[in-house]
Amino acid sequence: MQSIPPRAWSSLLLAFVLLVPDRSCADQPVQVREPGELVFSVKTWEGDYSSKDVPGGVETTPAVGVLCSINGDGTGLKKVVALGRNTDYPTVSPDGQWVYFQSNATGRSQVYRCRSDGSGVANLTAGDRLGQKWNDAYGYFLSADGMKLLYTVHDGSTGRVALANADGSEPRLIAPELGYTYMAALSPKNDRVVFSGPARGYRLLLVTLPDGKPMELTPDHTECFVPQFTPAGKTIVFIRRDGDVYRVDADGKNLRRLTEGNHHVEFRLSAQDRHGSTDGPHVSLDGKRIAYVAVKDGVPNVCLVNFDGSEQRQITFRKTPCGRVRWSPDGTQLAFVSFEGKYPQLFVVAPQAGEPRQLTRLDGAVYFVNWKPKNKTP
Repeated sequence: MQSIPPRAWSSLLLAFVLLVPDRSCADQPVQVREPGELVFSVKTWEGDYSSKDVPGGVETTPAVGVLCSINGDGTGLKKVVALGRNTDYPTVSPDGQWVYFQSNATGRSQVYRCRSDGSGVANLTAGDRLGQKWNDAYGYFLSADGMKLLYTVHDGSTGRVALANADGSEPRLIAPELGYTYMAALSPKNDRVVFSGPARGYRLLLVTLPDGKPMELTPDHTECFVPQFTPAGKTIVFIRRDGDVYRVDADGKNLRRLTEGNHHVEFRLSAQDRHGSTDGPHVSLDGKRIAYVAVKDGVPNVCLVNFDGSEQRQITFRKTPCGRVRWSPDGTQLAFVSFEGKYPQLFVVAPQAGEPRQLTRLDGAVYFVNWKPKNKTP
């Protein structure tokens, strides 16, 4: 395991000491009956953060990651796990028992899980079960029922989508003959996989499991990113390079552009973060609304649109970039991150708009955010 620099440790400890509730909105009416709970990652690094594309991948400033949880009202901050380098992207299983995440703590990117209290850390993609050439595993997707795990394996120059059981067992490649693919998602019934990648110019592709032939969903549209099935499984929502939100039926019919002129694709930690990371839309659990980030007056802010493309609304009016928008399970809150000084912090806001509530004041960057499923065991 990679050691954590002393300065990074001290920064994280200071972050927890300095965390205070946001009193600026104390006179605001309560928006939800229950605060809910979130999991998130915090990045720290030495000097200025930068990233750039290099042959076969991305070169970034080394960063240490810690996973945390917090209540939606800003109380109850807890450290879940501090595994080391690039520990991030937490997701809680539907039963609330497991936290999935990815990390480069061993020197190779791998997918992990631990108990909700941080115990029982297990590397789910260790070894060479899919072949010695696949050095890294990342970009995972946990199925809606918590039974299956999708992820990308990479050999330094190309990648493939892999499907395994939720404990990492019985992995296999999905449509390996296609070439470089990633950005994959499972349907709610675990019977189809949608993905994209350089293999077809980032056209959306769909495979019916177990061994269906890949079908192009967007044959006339390249550069389609971060697809996700709606809760009913009939439609796929995604963005294109233009930054706008689109939808297409799972049979490839009824492609529709839902927004116009977003011009936003990537979330960046600094002006030197030239690679960034794709910041996709998020569909509410009732399937009726889509939250996304769009540039408004030169600043990426949180917006909403109905599933049919109607009632496009700007929800936040921040002066610093926003990203990582996520619906709460009950649909009464939107979590997102936005910069406060050098680092992005965690916020929540009601979908009816209003003043966002800042939940964290950490000496580090809140990076990936997800809600814990509602009414599940701790």
